This record gives sequence, structure tokens and C-alpha cells, in this order.
Amino acid sequence: MDGEGASSSAAVDSKAGFVLGNVAEVVEKILSYVPTKSVLRIASVCRLWRNCARRVLRTRQKTTWLSASESSRYEEHVLLRTMEEGLENVFLLPQMVMVMMDQEHFAGQYSSFRHKKARRCQPEDKVYVEDKLRRMLPRNCDILCIITPGIVLTPSEPACRIPQEFMEGEAGFSLLFPAMEGVHIRPFHFCKKSLTDDALEKAGLSGNPDLKVVLLFGYNAYKTGASRFLNQLLKPLGQSNVLIAGGHVERAFPQARD
Repeated sequence: MDGEGASSSAAVDSKAGFVLGNVAEVVEKILSYVPTKSVLRIASVCRLWRNCARRVLRTRQKTTWLSASESSRYEEHVLLRTMEEGLENVFLLPQMVMVMMDQEHFAGQYSSFRHKKARRCQPEDKVYVEDKLRRMLPRNCDILCIITPGIVLTPSEPACRIPQEFMEGEAGFSLLFPAMEGVHIRPFHFCKKSLTDDALEKAGLSGNPDLKVVLLFGYNAYKTGASRFLNQLLKPLGQSNVLIAGGHVERAFPQARD
């Protein structure tokens, strides 16, 4: 009896192995229930699984977000920890990520947790956050990190999807944009010296009939010439039927893909 049971089990395993190694439809169905990071790891099993993983990833074109609030138990911002954990379970491969954190608690590994409220943004914080985000996200992902005095976010937990405002306390969110058919996201960054007609055209902000939406965030608005700079940037956009959204923020530092 034991011999028959072992033989039957081996036969089942053999059939399952044959199906998983040869039937693409079954493999794709299984991978459709697996988070993206795990799919990328699984893709190295064999050529069939790699091709199935590629097809599954192409179907994941829905934008999602991760958000966090309240105090972190760690010395880094609570959003960074939430992203590190949440990115393991999302069902998309980010091509562009926009991160927004509150200014009051924006701090990196060089800060003491109990001194966060007394600190302003320091250069080492920027370097730490950029490095942390780059290690968490794909190499070919564009990153835009924005620091603001307050945060309005929608909790990413399904149980509570009511927008919340945080003028005090630790809060932040990240928007994750995958590669989407028919949608092209082009990040840009201008200062007084780099804002020219050629630069606007190269960024797709001028003479681009396919341009539909522009997210625009300005900082250092208190400096002399800021209004003139903004008007120079908005002038070509005002000549086309483009939706413009955004505002003034405390800081912004884009990071282009490798």
C-alpha cells in the first residue's frame, strides 16, 4: 500500500511539473495572483515563466498609491518604512513615482528621532531619502520627492478611504505610475538658467499636441523673480488646452532614472 501511495504521489507531481513547465495559460493564471516583486523573482525560473511574467506585467497598468501617517518607531520618515513594506505587495511595476512628505518630520538617518521637530531640512536628509528610494524602486524608475508644510492624503487601507488633512504630525504618500499604453509621463525640472524655449519644447511642454495634463510644483517662491519665472513657464501652456495642477511647495528634488 505504501508503495502504491508513493507511486501515485510521484505521478501527480510529475503531471503538475509538466503543466507548470509547458502550459503558459496555467502559469499566467497563477502569476496573475502574485505581487509584482515576486513575479520578477519567479521570472528567473525558466524561459516559459519569464515570458509569462512579461505578459502578466504588461497587463498591470492601474495606478495605485501608498500612504502613511502618525509617528514612526524608526529614525526615518514613516512613509519610507510603509513603502518598503508595501512595495512587496503591489500589483504593478512603477515607472514613475511621486513622493510627498511633510516638512516638519522630513529627516534622515543623521537625525535624532526626538529632535525631528526642531530641525529643518538638511542636505544629508535629501541624500538619504534619495538613496533609500532608489534602492526600493526599479532602476529605470523616475522619482520626484516633494516636501510640503502639510499633507492631504487618502489612506491606502481599503477600510478607510476618506481623505485626511495633516497640518501637524508625520504623514506622506507616494503615487505609483506603471507603464501604460497610450500614456507617456515625462518629468522635467527648470531653474532660471535652464528655462528656455528649446528646453520647454524638449520637455514636451511647448508645441506638443499630445500634451493633456501638467503637474507643476514650484519652490523658492519667495526669491526675487519667482513670479516672472512662473509666468514664463505658464505662458506656452496657456496657449493650449492643457489641464494644469500643482502649487508651491517647500522643496522638490527630482531624480532621473539610471
